[in-house]
Amino acid sequence: MHALNLTIPIKQDAATKEKLAKIAADFPTVYQPKIDAALRKSKLVHFARVVNVHGLFLQVITEYDGDHKAYTKFFQDELPDVFAALFSLADGAPSFGDLSADDFYELSKHMNLRSLGNSTIGETDDKGNPEGYLFSAYERRTVEDILKKL
Repeated sequence: MHALNLTIPIKQDAATKEKLAKIAADFPTVYQPKIDAALRKSKLVHFARVVNVHGLFLQVITEYDGDHKAYTKFFQDELPDVFAALFSLADGAPSFGDLSADDFYELSKHMNLRSLGNSTIGETDDKGNPEGYLFSAYERRTVEDILKKL
């Protein structure tokens, strides 16, 4: 299991703040159903949430199974309008529509804040470095393992 702590710095101009308010207001009816459907389809994600950190950052926080690159590619393909909306708020990020799969992966990796500590089960990043600490009561059980037991 891996942690994604995607942290998007939000531009602080008036137009972006208005756009953030609109996205927040529309989130339950426009974005959340799409995200929920993609998460269920993936069978990779244990938990997920999107957090507005005082209008300064948006965080997409998930715990997921499998390959980092395949994970980002799946959600780039499944949720282009969601990521386009979120990235439209980003300070210093290119337009989502201009990102290739490799660009999206690299940007996601750059915006992914590592948790403090080290993985207790040997999980590594794509360079072989220990990932940050992530507690799991399920140890190495995947979403698919857990769903089979339910």
